[in-house]
Amino acid sequence: MVHFNVPDMTCSTCAQRISRAIAQTQLPGGVGVEIDVAARQVRIPTQAGEGTVELVRSAIERAGYTPDAAVGPSLRRTTGGCCCASRSTASVDVNQGAANRMSSCCS
Repeated sequence: MVHFNVPDMTCSTCAQRISRAIAQTQLPGGVGVEIDVAARQVRIPTQAGEGTVELVRSAIERAGYTPDAAVGPSLRRTTGGCCCASRSTASVDVNQGAANRMSSCCS
């Protein structure tokens, strides 16, 4: 598997934003994406291909997060509170523009 370490994904709302962005991406059929908030990782099968890996990376970035790609499991973890407070993110709603907005899942 290819693991994207996403150290600034700290809660289920972060995972939902990433999931929505990935869902809006035209991934090849049958490619499953796993999101693990506790490990702060987004995983895709190794056989998915480089193009699919780049599509997932782009979707994570579009959702406003910072993916670091690594092949195999990673032990790197980030400590701290919620990442969402006072953070500029790009809208990933298909029916809205991509204007930056301030958002928080914890308020």
